[in-house]
Order: sequence, then structure tokens, then C-alpha cells
Amino acid sequence: MGRRGPKAAGQVLSSAIVANFTYMGSKKLLAPQIADLVADMADGPFLDLFSGIAAVGSQISTQRPIWCNDVQNFSTLLTSQKFCAARAFKTANELVESAKIPYAVNQTRLEEKFGETLAHERRALASGSAEGTREVITIMSQVDKQISALRRQQVHCLLTGSHGATYFGVRQAIELDSIRYAADHLLSRGKVTAEEHGWMVLALCQTLSTVSNSTGHFAQYLSPSDANIRRVLRKRRMNCWSVWSAALRESQPIGNVVWRRGNRIFKSDAIRLLQSLSERVGQPAVIYADPPYTSDQYSRYYHVLENAVLYDYPEVSGKGQYRPDRFTSGFSLKAGVDAAFKELISAAAKLPAVFILSYPTNGLLKNSTKRVLELLADQFAHVEAPLVIPHLHSTMGGSKGAQKHAVDENIFVAYQDPVARWRGKAAATLATQRTQPILKVEDIAA
Repeated sequence: MGRRGPKAAGQVLSSAIVANFTYMGSKKLLAPQIADLVADMADGPFLDLFSGIAAVGSQISTQRPIWCNDVQNFSTLLTSQKFCAARAFKTANELVESAKIPYAVNQTRLEEKFGETLAHERRALASGSAEGTREVITIMSQVDKQISALRRQQVHCLLTGSHGATYFGVRQAIELDSIRYAADHLLSRGKVTAEEHGWMVLALCQTLSTVSNSTGHFAQYLSPSDANIRRVLRKRRMNCWSVWSAALRESQPIGNVVWRRGNRIFKSDAIRLLQSLSERVGQPAVIYADPPYTSDQYSRYYHVLENAVLYDYPEVSGKGQYRPDRFTSGFSLKAGVDAAFKELISAAAKLPAVFILSYPTNGLLKNSTKRVLELLADQFAHVEAPLVIPHLHSTMGGSKGAQKHAVDENIFVAYQDPVARWRGKAAATLATQRTQPILKVEDIAA
């Protein structure tokens, strides 16, 4: 049975197909400029309030301690492994070998239950039939009883039952569930550490992102049609074990162990975190906020990754097969965005840190340039003129039409004490020479 791990009939193997994580609103393209800005600031921890895939924290890297926060469990797992791992990750090859037998055990049990559906799927893949592929979706929408029976038998089947034939092929979903089973089996028997298990699950998430039949996120899967069937089939033929093994072997934490000991990971609403930090002795030197800027709730784009991390068999609903506990952000509510900014800025102003806020000129907040400067000037002693950076926003096939569109991204900087703004012994002198006075908001174009 172990031989099934490396390849299943009709699937494509490659060690070079592992995709990098993508994230709606990621500041990957802006990260170098933000890192350069932070490099001039006083020493101390950098707190990324909306870390996502930690593009900015990864760019700053070992220059200073990195604190990451996000409400998504997937993001928390990623940043915990990358920034807080207790040791270098050198056991990937051993983990792949150890996973083969438990993987095959779970895979076999699922294949026995869904044998006829798998045969139907193979025929659809072989013929390149969009109609045949859609028929498999219909079949898998009626498997609740089979999934309940498998769960009673302690077979891992969450992704097969919730997302088989939609985001993933049925065979792929079986492979993905079996990878998670192998990771959990090895952990429960003390064969791997919790940290090694974390790497295995993170590589599983990277596999989901690589093979998913979607536009780059998980808001909805692509319904097979004559127009997109070649793309759907290309994704369906990928072998999840191969992708996962490659992703696991490529996994490494950032920096060395000594540096990682100074990093911290939070899982909290951003405003509540700032409010709690005001009562703690240890506080960040720099706070970076990159709040959502559209009416799209980010949680709907990553619920499949949340399922893979939590593995808690939620009741899913809608075409996107969403979780019932998705987080709702005030920054993505037209009626609540102004209040959310008020609370965020007020909470940040109570800390001695430099506050950096990134927000596009076309965000949901009306007249955002003027409004943000008003709110900052009301709370901070020093507010610098925003750094305006031409930028391409990626919607990754989101609801706003084109996948990329040009915008101006404003980078706002505010602080109470100029000494916090500049690095080194000459901070006070530099601050006197370089700090600009509080801006008159009415002089700033909306």
C-alpha cells in the first residue's frame, strides 16, 4: 500500500510544482519599502497586526524581533512555524518515510468507500469531459451518510466530504485527508513532535493552495465548463503526495534559534490586541497595520485552509462551502469602517511605539487620505506626510473585476515621541532635524 503515496494512476508527479502561499491584500510587493522605512526606527519588536502570510515580517526578518497577529488559524500556524520554531527543521525526509504507511491505511479505506465515484472521476479525466466532471460534483454532494460512517470508524475524511470534486478532485481530497491522518497518527503515537506536526500541516496547506481548482483563493471553486476544462483537468491530475513531500522538504524557519526566541505570535482581533498590550510591560517598538480595504470579508477566501488546520468537521454552506464561524471585520463593513479606524488609531496611540498604517486611496473608507490624517492628528503628537507608493492590487479573481488594478498606497507614520522614530544614539538630534510638524489635514488632498 505504501507505493500509492508516491503516485496514483493518471496523476502528475513533479518536485517543482509547489506554489508559494498567496493572500488577498498581501503587501509582498510593498514589503521592501516598508522594511526600509522600519530600518530607520528605534530598536525593538515589530508588530504586524494583520500579518496574513507575513510578507512584511519576512522582509524585515532578523533585523529586529517580529511579532505577528492574525485572527486566522492558518496564518497563526504559518507564523508560528516560520518565526518561533524551537529548532531548525532537518527531519523532512524521515517524516515523509514515516508517513507512508498511515497515509496508505487511510487512503485505502476511503478508496474502498468511494470506489465507484473514483472510477467515474477517472473516466471524466481521461475523456476531458466537463459534463462528466460536473456529474462527480453531484455525486459527492450526496455523501453525508458515508462520511458519518467513516468518521465513526475514525477515518480522516473532512476534505473528501466537504470539498471532494469541487476545490479538489475526489482522489486528491482522499490524498489530502490521508496526509492529515498520517500527521495526526504519528503525533498521537509520539513519533513526531508538535513542531514537526506543525510543519506537516503547513505543508498540507501549501499543497491545498497548489492543487486547488480555484482562482488563487477559496471564495469559490471553478465550476467545470468547456471554457475552463483544460485548467480544471490540469489541476485535477496533480498528485498531492508529491506536492506535499516537496513542500515539506522545502520548509524552513526564518533566522536562528536565538533570534526566534524573541519573536511572539498572537491570534486576536487587532484592536483588542493593542488594548491588551497597553497593560503589559513588554511592548512593540513599531506597529504596522494593514487593515482590509474592500467590502470582501477575508475569511471567506481562506476557510478551506482553516478546515485543514482545525480539522474539526464544520457544517459548511453555500457554493463556497463556508464555515459557520467565519470572522467578520469592521474594516470591511461600509457602515463600520470609520469606527474601526477610530478604535484602531486610538488604541495604537496609547502605546509608545511608532505607528505605521498602510491603506490605498480607493479603499472602503471614504476620502481615506484626509480621514486617516484627521484621526492620526487627533491622537498622535507627530504625524508625517504620507508616503505615496504606486501599487498594483491583486484581487486574485475577487469580486471587483480585473485581477490586478493600479492604485496609490498611502503609508502613514505617526508617533508620540520623536526619539522612538529614529534609530541610534543620535535619535534626539535626528528627530529635531528631520521630524515634520503635525500636518494640517485641510492641506492634504482627499
